Amino acid sequence: MSNLFRLRSAFALLLLGAAALPPASAAVFREFYVSPSGADSNPGTQARPFRTLARARDAVRAVSAGMTGDIVVNLRGGTYPVTAPVEFRAADSGRNGFHVIYRGDAGAPAVISGGVPVTGWTLDHGRIYKAKLNWDGKLRSLYVNGVRARMTQADFTGQGPWGEFVVKGDEPWAETPGKTFAGVEFNAADVPAFRNPSDVELLQHRTWNFLVLGVQDIRTEDGHRIFTLQQPYGAIAATLAWHCYVDPKAKFTIRNAYELMRNPGEFYFDRSTHTLYYFNNGEDMSRAAVIAPLSEGLLRIAGNSPADRAENLTFTGLTFSYDHWQLEKVGDSRGMVGVQSLALYTRFRADGNWHKTHYDVCDLPQATVDVRNARYIRFERDRFLHLSSGVAVSLVNDVVDTTVIGNVFRDLSGNAVNVGHPQHYIIGGGPLFKGVAGVCARDVIKDNWIRDVSLDFKQEEAISGFFTEAVEISHNDIRGVPYGAIALGWWWGNAEIPPSKVSRDNLIAYNRIVDSQQQLPRDGGSIYVLGEQPGSRIEYNYVRSPTRTLYADDGSAYWTIAHNVVDPRDTRDIPNRKDGQWLFLWTPRIHDVTVTDNYTTVANTRNEATNSTPTNTHLEKDLSAAALAIVNAAGLEPAYKDIAEPEPAK
Repeated sequence: MSNLFRLRSAFALLLLGAAALPPASAAVFREFYVSPSGADSNPGTQARPFRTLARARDAVRAVSAGMTGDIVVNLRGGTYPVTAPVEFRAADSGRNGFHVIYRGDAGAPAVISGGVPVTGWTLDHGRIYKAKLNWDGKLRSLYVNGVRARMTQADFTGQGPWGEFVVKGDEPWAETPGKTFAGVEFNAADVPAFRNPSDVELLQHRTWNFLVLGVQDIRTEDGHRIFTLQQPYGAIAATLAWHCYVDPKAKFTIRNAYELMRNPGEFYFDRSTHTLYYFNNGEDMSRAAVIAPLSEGLLRIAGNSPADRAENLTFTGLTFSYDHWQLEKVGDSRGMVGVQSLALYTRFRADGNWHKTHYDVCDLPQATVDVRNARYIRFERDRFLHLSSGVAVSLVNDVVDTTVIGNVFRDLSGNAVNVGHPQHYIIGGGPLFKGVAGVCARDVIKDNWIRDVSLDFKQEEAISGFFTEAVEISHNDIRGVPYGAIALGWWWGNAEIPPSKVSRDNLIAYNRIVDSQQQLPRDGGSIYVLGEQPGSRIEYNYVRSPTRTLYADDGSAYWTIAHNVVDPRDTRDIPNRKDGQWLFLWTPRIHDVTVTDNYTTVANTRNEATNSTPTNTHLEKDLSAAALAIVNAAGLEPAYKDIAEPEPAK
């Protein structure tokens, strides 16, 4: 690697990364200890530790005003059960320029867990076991010996729409009046009768989005099973624009019914009887460790406003596991209606057009760790495992100078990290953030190891961002995602509203991405960006995937795409295999993108952008020394290579 390469790389990362580093560690002002065998009536000393994270937080709050050094909270190994997210407010901040550090035991994992053990299994019939679970909500996730079980499911084809649902336009969830169908018909000869209709969900995958709809009721008429949808979310999904709407004549996955329990590793929870059923997959159920996730998220960090943030908090060496998400609630309905990436459509418009509203009809899914109005928050060397929220760590609003570094993200229903919100098209314009709005700026998402994510919500990229400023996404190692690996930006060039002026100076660099778009290959890209983002760069990444690798979508402008190595060759031993495209700029509305000094193993490209002609592209079947230097520098840096977990041979 040349000295020039090293100097340019170090300087580029220094410009953006330095701002998000916390203040230097100081002498310890106070230490507290927490242990699963402790008691919250204890003083929190090493000999007499607290029992819960919440009690330690309160102890810190009582002494933080006089901080002359860092406060360290030591969590010993073991499980710390929570039934609701532990909340950290502005009053829980590190004071006087010092940090409060919540630190796990290096010798044994300290697990913040939202799950409860399920025991007392008895044989119901065949290989299906049952146990009691004292829970009134829908159970959407289950883990048996650390392995994710599946909700019962089967595929069926809809026969068409049923009924009519009318929106007056003055409902709290409505933007306009309108009407749409109220349900979906299926062939009664194909679809069995279900004893608990309100447990059932309908799933449908469109070109780039994913829909999960709750069912209100099911009845049989004239040879059809009629599934009426929970409203208003059913109407919201039925009217989405750009062919994202639910299609009542297409294939659906019907899930979460006892009658569909046909395969090992499946489960169903009957809320009416509090009975959990599991189709045995070879486990000894008298010894199996079965965990039912129940807590809706695990951690909430939120200041009061940009002038009164939660600040100077570090969480390191902790494990976050087993949370639950009941899906988005709109009116009396629940569902998950994806627009694209992490964004959800949450209000009714007859035209289904989210652009006209400045994206005020969009929101984000629940996060395991939700951060808002915060500064100098740091997650380092944590593990995010076996999670059911729509995203593991979400920096939602006015989160600045914050770092997510050196963490493991594995076995997630949703994606790993998100930065920003679609309602930040104009800072302060969206209804969710009146009085507390702020751009997410100078945040660093770096050196994270990401595997088996977006398992349930497949349209979510592993790392996502919306309208952001000087955010760095670098040195992450991402493999085997159903859709894209990294997406940053919002707003399309075909929108009826002008470009946002918020996003700028963002950096996507030194990431290692292998095998993206494994299940949704018809759209998206390994690295995907949107909108005008002056001063932003995509550089020194290594991408190997037979799909679209570098994709600046409609309306993207003022990006620099340079010094990347992309390998879109399809090496699979299957008929009609096809190489991917190393660059995808598909419309003249993409403009003023600088593309230079990239390395690719195939010539395939699409470029109809304006003022965006690539220069000095290196087409190399066998990568040169210069290209290999970029490949070797991508992914985890040496200080964090130890977090990578063993993987099966490919």
